[in-house]
Amino acid sequence: MAPSILRAVRGTIMRQSHRADSRTRILFAAAWGTVCVWIIAAPFLALHSCHTTAATIYFLFSCICHQIPERCFTLSGYSLAVCHRCAGMYFGFLLGSLYGIRVLHRSVRARRLMVLTAIALMLLDVLASAGGLWNSTAGRAATGLLFGIVISSLLVRGVSEFLHEAPWRQRTTDISQLKGGLS
Repeated sequence: MAPSILRAVRGTIMRQSHRADSRTRILFAAAWGTVCVWIIAAPFLALHSCHTTAATIYFLFSCICHQIPERCFTLSGYSLAVCHRCAGMYFGFLLGSLYGIRVLHRSVRARRLMVLTAIALMLLDVLASAGGLWNSTAGRAATGLLFGIVISSLLVRGVSEFLHEAPWRQRTTDISQLKGGLS
């Protein structure tokens, strides 16, 4: 097959993949943005005497987070709906879905290294806090943020690739068919 036709087919596939990645990124950013708004809305609603709605939000997040008041950021005297680390993770999920980390997608080794680094730093923070070495609000939030950014960036890319390459989306003019079915 002529190289120009192969380049055209490859270019079409890359454009479709980029569009799918953009749509997935927008979907994830909207979902995580909504969660982040709820996290901040709980103390805001409690401050403005919407106690039933605030209590509902606190209750929903209590299934996921311990919500220990000493380990939660506060807004006008009311705790956020989640702790420091969970807040970092959720805002990291939002940032990771908005701005993917390009380095993660270069190789499998880079992905593994970044995920293991994020997990190791979070584990180190947990163990140091449990061992009484330090009790750092910034450390909890920072390790949660790093973990959230890394995981969300990978999740957006993975879901985008899954949706793009899903069996129900396959076309009959696959590249292997264009080459004569010899691949």
